[in-house]
Amino acid sequence: MRILRLPSLNVAQFLGCASAFHDSLDSLLQSTCLHLSKLEGRPKGSAFAVEMQMDKDRYGALIVLERWADCVNAFGPHLRLDRGQEMIDEAPARVLTAENLLSRTNRLIDNSTQYTPELSAACLMACDAVRWTFRQERELADPLQRLAAEEFQETRRLFLADLAAR
Repeated sequence: MRILRLPSLNVAQFLGCASAFHDSLDSLLQSTCLHLSKLEGRPKGSAFAVEMQMDKDRYGALIVLERWADCVNAFGPHLRLDRGQEMIDEAPARVLTAENLLSRTNRLIDNSTQYTPELSAACLMACDAVRWTFRQERELADPLQRLAAEEFQETRRLFLADLAAR
């Protein structure tokens, strides 16, 4: 990842990464749930293109989590936030929790023979739990995004590019 080549990040730059992470993860989770709702009532293999996009999104979410963990591991130990320091301190546990939820959800989808309403509901609940796990990243980054701080926007764009290059 190009972001990891930077020698350090200040708080605004780090929050730019947090914003990019949260938006990317949220988009992939929403897309996965949307695709599942489109597939409801169908047997597996009946809508190949939709299933392939859903697979790309649901497994892509795991890659986004991995990249966020790499970013926090690289820059987090050198940062002190005025508020919300637990976002950094608890990141490894949050990422592990989310990975476990998404991995179990992926196994549930993989092992199903049909896309049922119950499967969709279970996946929606798991995705909501993952979103809730990372709500602080959004809450801390939102004020800076509204200000359009240059450092924030620059690292946000860089990290978004890193996430898109999965």
